[in-house]
Amino acid sequence: MAKETVRIRKAPKYLSFMLLFATIGFVVAIVVYLNIEELARSNASIFGLLVGYFSAAGAGFGLIFSLIIDGISRMRTKTAVAERSR
Repeated sequence: MAKETVRIRKAPKYLSFMLLFATIGFVVAIVVYLNIEELARSNASIFGLLVGYFSAAGAGFGLIFSLIIDGISRMRTKTAVAERSR
């Protein structure tokens, strides 16, 4: 069997980071909605907009954060010699 050089690193799960930060955005939207005066807010329209925008922004920040972590993990890559087995 031929020996090959392989790179070993830990890569983040992008979807996990996006869902985590979207959930944080959802919680922030609830806090912001509850801090708006009751006379200034409508029943559900402003709440839906806040949830949509804050969740999308949170997912975006989660993606950026996971890309930063991925870049750091690429710098810490280790190499090893591996042999394929059947």
